[in-house]
Amino acid sequence: MTKRFEIPRLQTGVPNLDELFKGGLPKGSVTAVCGPPGSGKTTLTQQICFHNASAAHRVLAFNTLSEPTAKTLRHLQQFSFFDPKKFEEGVQFVDLGAMLRLRSFDAALALIMDNLKQVKPDIVVIDSFKAFDDLATSKEELRMFGYEIAVNLMAWETTALLLGEYGPADYESNPLFSIVDGLLVLSQRVSQGEQQRFFRIVKMRGTDHSRDEHPFLITSSGLEMFAPREAIKRESIPENSQERCRTHITKLDEILGPGIPWGSSLLLSGVAGTGKTVLSLEFIYRGALAGEKGILFSFEESEERLRAAAKGLGWELDREIERGMVEIVFIPQPDIMVEAHLLMIRERIKALKARRVVIDSVSVFLDKVTDPQLSREKVFHLCSIVQNAQAVGFFPTDIPYGSHQVSRRGVEETVVDGVIILSSTEEGLERERYVEVYKLRNTAHLKGRHAMAIGAGGVSIFPRYGEELRVEAPPPALEASSRLRSGTPGLDGLMGGGLLRRSATLVSGSAGVGKSTFGIQFLLEGARAGEPGLYVSMEEGPEQLLASAEALGLPLRAQLDAGLIQVLYVSREHLRAGQFLTVLSDRIMALKASRVVLDAATQLLTAHTPIDEFRHVLYKLVVRFKTLGITSVLTLESASLFSMERVTDQGLSPIADNLLMLRYEEAAGRLAPTLTVVKTRGSEHDRRTYFMTVSRGGLRIGSSVSELPTPSWSAPEDTRR
Repeated sequence: MTKRFEIPRLQTGVPNLDELFKGGLPKGSVTAVCGPPGSGKTTLTQQICFHNASAAHRVLAFNTLSEPTAKTLRHLQQFSFFDPKKFEEGVQFVDLGAMLRLRSFDAALALIMDNLKQVKPDIVVIDSFKAFDDLATSKEELRMFGYEIAVNLMAWETTALLLGEYGPADYESNPLFSIVDGLLVLSQRVSQGEQQRFFRIVKMRGTDHSRDEHPFLITSSGLEMFAPREAIKRESIPENSQERCRTHITKLDEILGPGIPWGSSLLLSGVAGTGKTVLSLEFIYRGALAGEKGILFSFEESEERLRAAAKGLGWELDREIERGMVEIVFIPQPDIMVEAHLLMIRERIKALKARRVVIDSVSVFLDKVTDPQLSREKVFHLCSIVQNAQAVGFFPTDIPYGSHQVSRRGVEETVVDGVIILSSTEEGLERERYVEVYKLRNTAHLKGRHAMAIGAGGVSIFPRYGEELRVEAPPPALEASSRLRSGTPGLDGLMGGGLLRRSATLVSGSAGVGKSTFGIQFLLEGARAGEPGLYVSMEEGPEQLLASAEALGLPLRAQLDAGLIQVLYVSREHLRAGQFLTVLSDRIMALKASRVVLDAATQLLTAHTPIDEFRHVLYKLVVRFKTLGITSVLTLESASLFSMERVTDQGLSPIADNLLMLRYEEAAGRLAPTLTVVKTRGSEHDRRTYFMTVSRGGLRIGSSVSELPTPSWSAPEDTRR
């Protein structure tokens, strides 16, 4: 097979321009460089010339009437690409103004040819070729002149750039454009609310060039082209890559399952004030502590304000910045140039070798991009940058208030690998934060909303249930062969010999009937057997609880001092149902508790907590206890002193293995506490109601309320609301 001929290419020296030509400007081509005055034609061509000029590769630049050579040189000296040494040995300027003022085309052509023969240049520039148009007496004369120029330039195998103030109307009518090989158009106009320059390759023979319009800047270094579509190409993911990123943010990794695959980008969606920036900043900071470099591009908060926020949360972010583990790049919103900053983001990530990237916020970064499809494309570029760097990207984005969107434009979520939704709701007089993993590709994450708080140390997340419970498996079976003493004299016989190990007991009782005492005795019985226990109080503080135990002669303080029992006081004002499971699970794991009492569990139910959510929390709590091999007691407040028609007011009896009902009975003109065993799962039990006494030594079971034979009796109705 005959090898395909490849046209040699000329490197332009203009950042990102060669990619638009698919390798550079074709050597030996004749190209028209068009645009209105001030669009950057001369700067572009001279930047190409000085990049290539040397003693071995000469450049010949012809100036016409439009701008004198001396003025051109003065203009070029402000750019860093201008090299006086190259000007002496590699670049030669020739002024055609005198010839053209005499309107002598033949003399001008002869002068051009003489210089071509003498200099033998690799590059020829004529600035401006439009001067010949203005002096030609007819199109035929202009065509013949242009043809002669083009043929001679081709004969000398030189690359020619012909500049001119041509417009779209000229491309169809001017004979020059049927002769040239290429047509480059520079323009400037208002775009996205500001004046911008643009570059487009309209024509270039023999090349599969870019056909898009690309913005560019003129700086002290010359032209810098911005072409993310050409420069940013998504690379393939390494095969068999099983490694994942752990955020090291409290409990966030638990709801993210096995972790975030490297190369992934996640959208952090939420309205203002939901914690997007803090979560993103902590993601960078925790990564630095774990040895993973991170970079944060901020378009809203300055570096000073982010440093101050980190210090306020107790982080040593300044130290990580000084160690070179973290970079913060602040770009004020008015200065954003999307195309330019996309390429800058890529270069800064590559230079740092960052493994964690934050764009805060992507909604501000793309605020000037009004077309949703263009917005989607730019997000794709950001994701490609992150994937190519094999990093993990967090992209905070503001979403409209009151909408059900998960992104600003409604299209970004289709591009990213994951979406984390941050939200907040009013509960009572406070606003509570929540986090939800809405989507995360190739990852079995925890579903649903999870409570989140921001305080000293950073973000705290309270998963609704543990990672080992992600698969909805049935709770472990009760151990029928193993029974535990309840600690209440007389009760074990009513329950078939005691409580089954792993069982959950609901104690529903009226105010002051002895529920807390029951719980204390249950833990003390376990402590006597060497079983650690945890008492969780939602009402009484530890000292009040100890005082009550001492008044009854119960050795609670001694067991606390021995470390066999711990008391955890949970304030209703500072902890919601959604946070409770996580806090409690952590304490249980630390203590390795065998018995747990949750006193006044109904305190988790507020006016703003849906009853279904409350039931869900308690159900998951009981399942968690069973999974950990814990035998538990949960006490519930009943609004009724006497009524036995309802055991619980919230319809909670199905979640329990044992259900005890504590009420008052009028006897001999006084209120006497009573106990009824309503149900015991897997055991025979006595269904009669018994008096209780609460005195020195604690709570004990007395005689039956009625010594008469007990008629056939059905369990009290468990009315749900």
